[in-house]
Amino acid sequence: MTILADQTLLRRENIETAELDGEWLLLNIDTHAITKVNELGGYIWSILPEFPTVAELAKKVHTEYGVEMEVVLDDVQAFVEMLIEAGLLINA
Repeated sequence: MTILADQTLLRRENIETAELDGEWLLLNIDTHAITKVNELGGYIWSILPEFPTVAELAKKVHTEYGVEMEVVLDDVQAFVEMLIEAGLLINA
């Protein structure tokens, strides 16, 4: 699955989050599935409402962490696809 860089993404409403020792736990209340993500994944999750596209997320991560834009785009794309497959995000 390829998400276009300008497609709007929404976090599902039934997700609870917790941050523990630099890792984030994302709990789908409906399915009781837990997805564990690292600190960067948690950062992306937390800014998603304000930066709801892959392009916006990648630009923000690039600015915050100073990683090459091409690398950031690939990583954000892969992370977003994983969140969609896990049922945590939807395309608006």
